[in-house]
Amino acid sequence: MTAEVDTSDTAARFAESLSALPPLPATAQEILTCFGDEFIDAVKVAEVVEGDPGICAKLLGLSNSAYFGLSEPVNNIGEAISRVLGVDTVRSLVLAMAIQKSFNSQDCPAFDVEHFWTHSLLTAECCKRIVAADNLASGADRDLAYSAGLCYNLGLMALAHLYPPQINTVLSKIRTRAAEQTLAQSLLDEFDTDHRIMTAELGRSWSLPGPMVAAYQYRAFPDSHCDTRLGMAVAAAVVAVENTDLEEDERDSLGTWADLLGIEADEIQDMAVFGDRQQERVRSLASNMTR
Repeated sequence: MTAEVDTSDTAARFAESLSALPPLPATAQEILTCFGDEFIDAVKVAEVVEGDPGICAKLLGLSNSAYFGLSEPVNNIGEAISRVLGVDTVRSLVLAMAIQKSFNSQDCPAFDVEHFWTHSLLTAECCKRIVAADNLASGADRDLAYSAGLCYNLGLMALAHLYPPQINTVLSKIRTRAAEQTLAQSLLDEFDTDHRIMTAELGRSWSLPGPMVAAYQYRAFPDSHCDTRLGMAVAAAVVAVENTDLEEDERDSLGTWADLLGIEADEIQDMAVFGDRQQERVRSLASNMTR
């Protein structure tokens, strides 16, 4: 059940303006039903994917990429799922790719779509590891960990679609370190909302799975009473992945999340470190998602 947390009036107003966009694509709606089916198999997921030629082509292209080095090519989505990607990964990627169709960030050049998905994919992998190490995580938390990490920043993509010039300015300053404030504070000053609040509002309005919405509400309002193990894992994963791009003395502390989750801070940080092969896989996935 989703915790009742009010997002800001501004975020709700911005989310309402998304009504001018196409509704949540049918592919996304169909794949969402798969999250509630604990007995979902490759056949059902393949049927959903095959109904969207664009996403189908991207997944087949990824499966046949040089990275996987298959001796024989993959000719259909069923094979892509069973031989290469797996049900959980495909299910999450299809949801993200379908949602992405609702946004256009071409007028915001500072919004690097491939970097966005690379970071989101790394966060998804890290979140999955954290939840796996959390002895108190529920079955739903474990089932949704990868997807929750993958879609944690959709609010930023929505803002880049809605307000490209303003977001372009904010992101350009952040990228060049010209901004003295964090991204969240810069957005709050500009719009009276931020990417975290917008993600929570989108998750609610689009009826994403309850544990995912609660996780995003927790990240947007950490001082609220909507404590959720998945929300803690998502928040910890975001910080840990961001820390990998920083010098050690610049990194944000993971102590709060370590105490809440009962996992050592160093262990959480190590979960955000990936080998060369894993990073290559993530880059390949991100590249395919943006084509």
